[in-house]
Amino acid sequence: MKHCRTLGRTLVAALCTSLTLSFSGGAAAEDTLTLRYNQWFPATHWSQVDGLLDFFKQVETVTEGRVKIQPSAKPLAPPTRNYQAVTSGIADLAWGPHGYTPGAFPLTEMVEFPFDNRDAEKSSVAYWRVFKQYFEPAGVQNDVHTLAMHVTSGGNLHMKDKAVIKPEDLNGMKIRVQTPVVSNALQELGVAPISGSLVELREFLSRGVIDGTALSDELLTGFKVDKYINHVTHIPGGLYSNSAFLVVNKDKWMQISEKDRAAIDRIAGEELSARMGKLWDENDVKGRHYLTERLGEEYREASPELMDALRKVFEPQRAQWFEVAREKGIDGQAVMAFYKAEIDAQK
Repeated sequence: MKHCRTLGRTLVAALCTSLTLSFSGGAAAEDTLTLRYNQWFPATHWSQVDGLLDFFKQVETVTEGRVKIQPSAKPLAPPTRNYQAVTSGIADLAWGPHGYTPGAFPLTEMVEFPFDNRDAEKSSVAYWRVFKQYFEPAGVQNDVHTLAMHVTSGGNLHMKDKAVIKPEDLNGMKIRVQTPVVSNALQELGVAPISGSLVELREFLSRGVIDGTALSDELLTGFKVDKYINHVTHIPGGLYSNSAFLVVNKDKWMQISEKDRAAIDRIAGEELSARMGKLWDENDVKGRHYLTERLGEEYREASPELMDALRKVFEPQRAQWFEVAREKGIDGQAVMAFYKAEIDAQK
C-alpha cells in the first residue's frame, strides 16, 4: 500500500512537471509575434527587396526576434483593397498608393499634383512631417498605426505608337492613370482615362486596351513593360506623384510591447519614408538612362505649349483640394507652405 502511495505521488509530480514544461513552452512560442504583410507587389522589385523587406529584417533585429513580419505567398487582398485589408484584419501590414482607393484619402492628394516633385527623398521627408503635424491630428489613418508616408518619383507620358508633343496629341488617347487628380485633369484635354493597377498594365499594353500610360520611368522598366513603349514625354517635376503608405493593424500593433513599439518607430517614420523616396529617385535615374539610350530623340522634354496646357487643366484640381482641406478644418495654404518649406530646408 505504501508503495502504491509513493508511486502515485511520483506520477503526480511527473504530470505536474510535464504540464509546467508545456505551459512554459507555450509562453515561449508566444514571445514571437508574426505579422502578415500583404505581398501584392512583385517580391523581387527593388522597392521590396531594398526597401520594405530590408526594413522587415531590421524590425526583427531591433525587437530581438520578438516581432517578425512575414510576406504573404500570394496577395491577401488586391491593391484596391490593400488598406481595408489591414483595418479588417485580413492582413496585418500593407503598403501601397492612396490613389488606388479614390476619394478615401483626399488630403493625401496634395502631393499628387504635377511639377512639384524634383527630389522624392526630400519630398518624402517633408511629407512625413506634414502627416505628423497636420494630417494625423486631423484623423487621417487613425484606424491603423502608420509606419511610413512617402512619395514616388514623378510620372511621365509613355506612349505606344504616337508621341505627345503638343496638347492636341492627347485628344482621343486612352491613357492608363493612377490617381483621380490626373484622370480629372487629362479629361479636359480629350483623354479617355483608364484606371487600373500596375499589375494590370502589361495586359492593357499588350492587348491594346490603352494607347499609353502615365507612369514614372523606373516603374516602366521595373515592371518590364518598356518594350511596348516607343515614345516618352518627360514632364519636369512629374505629371503626378504617388502618395504611398505603410500601415499596420492597430490591434496587432498594441499586442507588441511598448518597448518594441518604440524600437520599431525609431527605424520607421521619417527614416523609412526617406529611404523609400531615395530608392525611387535612384531607380528613376537608372530607368531614364535606359529609356533615353533606347529611344533616342523619341525621349523628349515636354514642350512649353504642352506644359502650359497641363498647368491650366490641373489648376481646378488644386483649387478643389484647398476647398476639401478647409472642409476638414485644415488650412491648406499653411500646409502647402509648410511642405515646400520643409523640402527647401533640406540640404
